[in-house]
Amino acid sequence: MTPQFSLPLFEIRSQPQGRIDGYASVFGGVDSYGDTIAPGAYAQSLAAYRASGNAPAMLWSHQMDAPIGRWLALKEDARGLRVEGQLNLKTDAGVQAFEHLRAGDISGLSIGFRVAKGGSETVNGVNVLTEIDLMEISVVALPADSGARVTSVKQIQPIKPTTKRDLEKALHALGYSRREATQIVTRGFTDFDAFEALEAEKLANIVGALKSATKVFSN
Repeated sequence: MTPQFSLPLFEIRSQPQGRIDGYASVFGGVDSYGDTIAPGAYAQSLAAYRASGNAPAMLWSHQMDAPIGRWLALKEDARGLRVEGQLNLKTDAGVQAFEHLRAGDISGLSIGFRVAKGGSETVNGVNVLTEIDLMEISVVALPADSGARVTSVKQIQPIKPTTKRDLEKALHALGYSRREATQIVTRGFTDFDAFEALEAEKLANIVGALKSATKVFSN
């Protein structure tokens, strides 16, 4: 029978914490300013960013002095401007944004832009934007475009090993090979130079787990 034991939570970072994605704007709808953005309106601006290797700023509520991370990927699809970014969790502003998004307090996205020369026209009383220069994309509480939302927020997903096999899987997820994970559970770290290379927080989790496991497997 497989022995059962209690271990501390392992934090498995299968996805980078603070990674967000969603739509900065949605085509076809009319926002609170009476504007609608046409498909292709971002094409020139996105091409310029790709050529320069830069990206629009990621801001908190359009505050130029409050960057919260960086946008990693932007593209137009059939729905609108799809974006993927990384919050900077080493800054207070980035952590604040992450906590609000994770809790669901806010989910809005909003663009800061200039209309290119000749990039708008009025159709049936609606201002249609056909070419815009994208400057920044903000996380906001009240987006002008109600469909512009963060759709997912990546965060650490803790797992709690309850068997020896679970502990091996957790060690493997932290970067050890399956053979190394098995040997660590069996004999500890005495045979591995990689011990010193582990990050401090991973060490704290692993050492605590091994101390708990040792009492069971040594009996």
